[in-house]
Formats: sequence, structure tokens, C-alpha cells
Amino acid sequence: METVIDAVCPICNKKTLIYRVEELDIPHFGRCLQTTLICKSCGFRHADIMMLEVHEPVHYELKIENENDLYAKVIRSTSGTITIPEIGAKLEPGPLSEAFITNVEGVLNRFVDILVQLLHTYPSKREEILKLLRKIGHIRHGKESATLILDDPLGNSAILSEKVQRRKLTEEEIKNLKLGEFTIEIGKK
Repeated sequence: METVIDAVCPICNKKTLIYRVEELDIPHFGRCLQTTLICKSCGFRHADIMMLEVHEPVHYELKIENENDLYAKVIRSTSGTITIPEIGAKLEPGPLSEAFITNVEGVLNRFVDILVQLLHTYPSKREEILKLLRKIGHIRHGKESATLILDDPLGNSAILSEKVQRRKLTEEEIKNLKLGEFTIEIGKK
């Protein structure tokens, strides 16, 4: 379905936005509503996926021990929290959360991208950030192990691997899941 809406593009300020809506059935996500805004004038694009189903709350843990583990598929819905305790990294849901499908290496790359941005923002933390980047490099090359944890109170996320440990989240764990944004705690092991 395509609808032209009478709205001004936030980039070019012209009333040329197109609004598209499509219902999808995506494996491991379930029924979703995909919405897309596209400006016919400047090409601005914004897409979002809204989950239409709720499943059993899940907790996944994958021990990253060698380079083969980097290929495990990671499906993160907008309600999923990804944690790698060994590097103090957490990706939490929030108002601008995006669902994505990637692999373990792609998750590590997301954390690397943020750390590189932090190098420029916090020059005083340079050594700590470089230490974390080296640690991620060691994890990628199988020289250090780490644990990828994925918690989703709506059950729309998954890690696909024969090595993954899966269980239902407890009520207490669900209560402790926060809405927020990407955080990295510098100095945590």
C-alpha cells in the first residue's frame, strides 16, 4: 500500500513524502508491519518495523570461542537487549531502536563503530577505548573468548547456532531489562 502524505520532508522541506506500509511474516520475528517514508525530491528515507506478535520471553547465550562462532546468525528485534559482559557493552531498546539481522561478527562491528566514534568524542579515554578495540580484535581472531547474551521480553529475537543456550527469562530478569540506548562502560572487564 502506498499513500502520499501531506507532510514536509525533514531534509528538503518539500511536501513530497511517500508513506508505504506492508505486513510481513519474517522467520524468527513473526508478523510485522513495515513502514517506510521516502521523499521523492531529495531521496530521504526512513524505515521501521513494528512487531505485531508477542512470544515467550527468551534469554540466549552464545560463547564466542573461535572464528566459526562469528558466523552464528543474530536476529534482534526492537525489544531485544544484546550484552557482551567481557567488554562491558550493551545495546538496549529505546525510542530509536532498530531491528536487524546480522551475525556475531556484525554485532562486534557495531560495537567497534561506536568505540571509534567515542575515540573522537572522549580523547581522554583513548587508552581505555583502544584496549577494548584490541580485545574485540582478539575475540574476532579466536585469541580470547566472550559471551554474547540476547534477552528479549517479547520473544522476537534469536541467536541461531547449535552452541547457543536458550531459556525462558524469569520475571525478575524481565523487570531488570531497561529501555535505553547503546552504552559501553569504559574500564569494565
